[in-house]
Amino acid sequence: MATNMKNSMKIQQTKQTTSWRPRGFMQWLLTILAGIAFPFFSMMAYYIFYPSNLFNVTSLLAFFALIKPTFLLITTLIMIGLLVLAIWKKAFIARVILIPLVPLLIFLNIYPVTNLLSYAKSENVPVSIGSHFSFAGKVSSKPLKDVVYGKTADGTELKLSVWLAKQQPEGTLAPAVVKVHGGGWVEGDQDNNPYWNQWLNELGYTVFDMQYRMPPQAGWKDEVGDVKSALGWVLQNTDTYKIDPKKINVMGDSAGGNLVMLAAYSMGNKDLPPSTDVPEVQVNAVVNLYGPADMTVFYTNNRSHSYVENVLGQYIGGTPSEYPDRYQILSPITYIQKNSPPTISFIGRKDRIVTEEQIEILDQTLSQHGVTHEIYYLPASDHVFDAQPGSLGTQVARAKVKAFLQKYN
Repeated sequence: MATNMKNSMKIQQTKQTTSWRPRGFMQWLLTILAGIAFPFFSMMAYYIFYPSNLFNVTSLLAFFALIKPTFLLITTLIMIGLLVLAIWKKAFIARVILIPLVPLLIFLNIYPVTNLLSYAKSENVPVSIGSHFSFAGKVSSKPLKDVVYGKTADGTELKLSVWLAKQQPEGTLAPAVVKVHGGGWVEGDQDNNPYWNQWLNELGYTVFDMQYRMPPQAGWKDEVGDVKSALGWVLQNTDTYKIDPKKINVMGDSAGGNLVMLAAYSMGNKDLPPSTDVPEVQVNAVVNLYGPADMTVFYTNNRSHSYVENVLGQYIGGTPSEYPDRYQILSPITYIQKNSPPTISFIGRKDRIVTEEQIEILDQTLSQHGVTHEIYYLPASDHVFDAQPGSLGTQVARAKVKAFLQKYN
């Protein structure tokens, strides 16, 4: 009897000490998935709050989490599903791992929303949380594609898309926006963000979304030369597209933001001529989405050093110590003067490529010369914060761009 009781107690103790161990395929699967997810998403959380090198895997994941709210929301729902399954299947280790991970992911969903809601309120911008978590993007407009705006000396055709203003009253002239894509000066193409184009069309603007040459085909002055050529072509074709020649605006994101500032501020400068034979254009207003203003500082002070050094090496030809003159010539702040066009700029405070310092330098230089400008620092927002057309960051930016363009057009 006593022996049986001892054996029974030993068996019970053995069961208690081994009950936490995974048993069966499902428990092992849940444990492995949770074990992978915890360090992965914990590092993602770190890189959301401390953004750094874009091409670190978990930093890239953090980047997507900030620019694509639906991505983070879906990820969170999947982890909640795993936790429910772990509880149901009595996977002890998986539960221990997922119980703290799920609240962390929920917090990461709430963090940008609360910060951007507070910012929108401080800027008197009405926003929709529902749109933030929905893609809310459908392009119904059909642009005129591959319209040639010039031909270079070597015979290369330069092309753009024409997005015609909607509901333009008969006999009136529309303001224009020449839009320049980003991509680190080495990649990208026209119509990279068609949602902006369609939105501008609905406000009554005709958008000219342009291509420009890039390395290895392009020389270091060719990209801004192509932008000036597109501007000149638009001026020459104002009658064709019913454009007001006094209301030609520019807009660009990232490298495109840099190029539109550079083209607008340096118009008429002999160091940076247009690529084709076109007239000078007095740019009406500049919309800069997270574009760098001082190329030398940008090279030395950024959060994605390997990426920036690589693209600037291709674009400019080397480092600032090798080509200090090129870096100065390609910096928009070099050309700012009192008659520079009004400028509006946006930067995310978590931008892991272009730092806030670039916009601060731009702000300071524009202020020194008395140029009308607006600067907006979006909290909990990364590079290309406008990638999802319904995001809170995009909603704030659109509201400010709308008011800015209406003021100067």
